[in-house]
Formats: sequence, structure tokens, C-alpha cells
Amino acid sequence: MSSNSSKPEYYKNEITEEDLKKLEEIMDKMINDKNAFDFKEPVDYEALGLLDYPTIIKHPMDLGTCKNKLLNGEYKIFQEFIDDVNLIWENCRNYNLQGSAIVKKANALDKKIRQLIDKQFKNAKAKIEPSKNKNQLTAADKAKLIETIRQQSNEGLTQIVKIILKNCPEGIEDIDSDKLQIKIDFLTTKEFNLINEYVEKTNSENNNQNSEQK
Repeated sequence: MSSNSSKPEYYKNEITEEDLKKLEEIMDKMINDKNAFDFKEPVDYEALGLLDYPTIIKHPMDLGTCKNKLLNGEYKIFQEFIDDVNLIWENCRNYNLQGSAIVKKANALDKKIRQLIDKQFKNAKAKIEPSKNKNQLTAADKAKLIETIRQQSNEGLTQIVKIILKNCPEGIEDIDSDKLQIKIDFLTTKEFNLINEYVEKTNSENNNQNSEQK
């Protein structure tokens, strides 16, 4: 599931009970695939003598963990599930030599799950059309928010991330151990207004402090 291609509309959809059954069937097919042996469970790097594994792979993922999270309702939207599945193959490619047998298996499994998911959901439409979603940010809102974020100090960015995580967890993407990405397209007017309120309050407090110092 390449992140370079345009994302289908359904990626932002909530996973329904019907979707869950289809995804569970897909995961069963993946786990039972002849190439899946090394990807069924978390990598036991100590037993395998791969002592550098945790220093290179910061966010381990495997098919079994994906399926368990799916069944436990930890994925609210398709994008969250797909991000974890992609992480399995990305971790393999990052740790192992390109062209190695295990990377070839990862590539084959990546291709297979993309085909299985496309077959089931490629014709699915977004359940909330952007033009009809009254809570969607306008282009002007997004531009203003991006500029606001750019102007923040480290402390301000930390507070904005906390606001988004509390109200729209899918609006934050964990890139690696010390980098986060704010996904503007996932945010709504609720987060936009909360962030503006925080910034205005902070600016007002800073102005008052500056006035007192004078």
C-alpha cells in the first residue's frame, strides 16, 4: 500500500462492523500466506541475535498484532489500519538488505494485501462528502492554521499537538521517535477553533506581561 499514490476516498471512513468482517478475512488470508511466516508475530530479535533491531526499528509491527488491534476495535478509520500494515513492510525494508529473500517476501505480501483491499473497498465512497461536511476546514482555514503553526515556539507546538491528540488523534502522525506530523486534512473546525483560542489567549498573556515590564 504505497503512500505515494493518491489515497482512496474511503481511507477516512470509520470501520463498520461489515468492514471489520471483511478486513478480518483479509488478515486471515495474509497470515496463512506461504510468505507470511516471518511476519506473523513480533520479531524476537534477542533469540535471533539481532541486537541492533530496536535501535533501527522504533515502531515494530506484525500481522498478528494488526489483527488483534483490529478485533479489539483499536482502529477507528481505515487509514489507521493501513498505516500499521504499511509499517510491517517498511520495517522489513529498512532493516534488511534490498533484494534479500525476506524483503522480496515483504514486497509480495504488500502487493497481495493491496490487491485484497482494493478488491473489497475500491468502489467505496467517503461516507461524508467534503462538500457536505459543515465541519470541514476551508482552504483559507487551512492556510491560516499552517501559518499559525509555523509561528509557534516549541512550547506552543507542544500545546497544539496536545489539543489535536485529545480531540482528533488521527490528525497526528508519528513519523519516528522524535518527529510528529500534523495532518491538516484530518482536522475540523473544532480543532481549528480550539487552536485559535489557545494562540489568542497566549498572545494576550504575553502582551500583558510586556506591558507590565514597561
